[in-house]
Amino acid sequence: MKIITFCFATFGLIAFHQLAAQDVDLVVMKPRLKPDGIFIANSAMVVKNIEELEWHPKKALPAGAFSSVVIGDPAKGHYAFYGKFPARYTVPAHWHSFDCTVLIVKGEMTVKREGLKDVTIYQGGFFTLPAKMIYSVLTRDECIFLVQGEDPFDIIYFRTSDDPRNK
Repeated sequence: MKIITFCFATFGLIAFHQLAAQDVDLVVMKPRLKPDGIFIANSAMVVKNIEELEWHPKKALPAGAFSSVVIGDPAKGHYAFYGKFPARYTVPAHWHSFDCTVLIVKGEMTVKREGLKDVTIYQGGFFTLPAKMIYSVLTRDECIFLVQGEDPFDIIYFRTSDDPRNK
């Protein structure tokens, strides 16, 4: 039996896992350890500062929303993208097919769910969006946020008439 070690990085964190494998011919790149104990990754580091982002209109959202993909492809999964909503912006009730996580970079975002207390997430705040949770979003001021997920990202509106792609 061979022990295979591999690593992956998400949001700057490196995780190491070991798998037991039999008769596997697999080449795995291990990070190298420098003399001072710091790991050197074998893949290119992605760096995106907010002022360098290329913003594109988010067609699946009401006018005024923008996004900038920083890694991966949201339509395929294993992605991270920034979103930007203007002041006094609303996204009608909708859900996503898969879980994703959100970090508020600038401003604040209020998440509304029927029958539950509204939750406001402030700059620096983190929250999860469980799959199929129906919610709407409101902003008071401009809001910039980072969304990360491992599965394909989608937006499904509670009322199809709210979907700007149908107009």
